[in-house]
Amino acid sequence: MKIVYLTDIHDGLHGLKKILQSTEADIYLFSGDIIYKAFFSYDRIIDFCGVQEEIYYLLNESKDDSTPFDFTTKAIRFPEKFSTSVIEKSQKYRDLYKLAAKTMKDKYEIIEKLIQKYAKSPVYCLPGNYDLDLQYTELYQREIHRKSFEYGNLKFAAYGGAPIWTSGIPEKLTVVFHEYTKQGKNYSEPEDFFREELPDICVIHNPAYGFFDKVPGVGNVGSQGIRRYLDDESPSLVVSGHVHEDQGITKKGETVFINPSNFGAVDSVYGFQEGGYFAEIFLDGKKVVQSNLCQLMGDEWSRLIEVDCTGKTLELIRQSPTSKVSSEDFIRGR
Repeated sequence: MKIVYLTDIHDGLHGLKKILQSTEADIYLFSGDIIYKAFFSYDRIIDFCGVQEEIYYLLNESKDDSTPFDFTTKAIRFPEKFSTSVIEKSQKYRDLYKLAAKTMKDKYEIIEKLIQKYAKSPVYCLPGNYDLDLQYTELYQREIHRKSFEYGNLKFAAYGGAPIWTSGIPEKLTVVFHEYTKQGKNYSEPEDFFREELPDICVIHNPAYGFFDKVPGVGNVGSQGIRRYLDDESPSLVVSGHVHEDQGITKKGETVFINPSNFGAVDSVYGFQEGGYFAEIFLDGKKVVQSNLCQLMGDEWSRLIEVDCTGKTLELIRQSPTSKVSSEDFIRGR
């Protein structure tokens, strides 16, 4: 079986079209942050982010754990309890919120049309922290958050989102990453979900703690619950994204972990990252035998690094002389 895996597409619709046109796979997986911006206009992006952040500031100051959507609903419904300034901000927020949701849904409709026209194999989509809950979009039939499915002899299970607030996205319509620590105990819905499903392949947007989750200047930001699950179980493959700066492939026991990094261009702590990265993953039965890091540049894509996954440790097969990514950095634990 061959999987083509893309994560953090970030509105890269032209590139997405090229991948669907020019690659072959048994199955395509799109893992989170399919959308990057809620608007086509940068002025509206700035306006929405600004008023959203102002309302979050008000909520933090008053130690109110409401969402901006719920707070503005209350302010509009009971104007006598709030200042004129708060009511004006609330109305502006709700107007932009409604427009943001509509614009994002329009983008998902375009993506669905691209998939229908150009994909020659099944495509499954997982929402990230920049996405709406895909059940509210035209991608609803491909949405796999908190779901499992079987393809061939393999069981896939997926959990989307990330434990982070994302500015400029309608927060009430996103998926919630249900993991938190309270009174010294950690609750993790993704951990419970994967323990119940016991998949061969885990598809996640937010990585497991310690596996491609290190943000420069911050440290490890991955899920403790998913890590606990993976310490106890050994799926064949774990694919993740979200942390563009921690790109790589590694193997622990019989499990191969892959983060090809962002497909769509993105601003990060390293500055502008052009992206274009994706992975080809080959399985023989339930065993990952090879994975290739690929990159789309313009209208053409190439294989940068080809990795043999059959042994106890990963081995380099070939590295393209034009690759800006070194095999020493990409292949971990050799």
